[in-house]
Amino acid sequence: MTEATPARPPRHPDVDARIFEAALHILRGRGPLAVSIESVAAASGVAKTTIYRRFENRESLLTAAISTAATSVSFPEGLTAKDSLRWVLRHASDTIENVVGRGTVAAIIMNEDPQFTQLLLGMIRGSTKALRDDLRERAIAGEINRDVDIELAMSILLGVVVAELIRGRATDEAWVDSVLTLLWPAFSV
Repeated sequence: MTEATPARPPRHPDVDARIFEAALHILRGRGPLAVSIESVAAASGVAKTTIYRRFENRESLLTAAISTAATSVSFPEGLTAKDSLRWVLRHASDTIENVVGRGTVAAIIMNEDPQFTQLLLGMIRGSTKALRDDLRERAIAGEINRDVDIELAMSILLGVVVAELIRGRATDEAWVDSVLTLLWPAFSV
């Protein structure tokens, strides 16, 4: 007589949420190198064995936590070109402040964890693809300047957010308006 393999217990979404919340909290505050199964277990109150049943290692845990945070974002349709740029500035600021944190930005600049850096850069490329495509379509249609280098424009938009956060300056609505006042002439026809 053979023994049946015991059924795996069902996953509880609230446990996953606690794990992700703890991982993202550690990530925001101390950067990617501080995220470990042990630190997440301590911060979440979830047993290490439970976390290991869900995630093979630290990298898979970080990937899942970042992916979960990133999938909640969708580029809105029906915006004017200027409002699309406004949206990306707000989104970039919100992502740094509330998803990855300033410590993570510093860790990426220093490339302290190359695998994590590639993960986050992939997330950035993915979350900005819709805006890049939108701007390309607007350039082809003549709604914005056809000569705008879309990839350079994205670097400038994301870079200005990072620079201001590093400098400790607010990236509020007044700041967004001042950035658009400065940059919009390069986009307008």
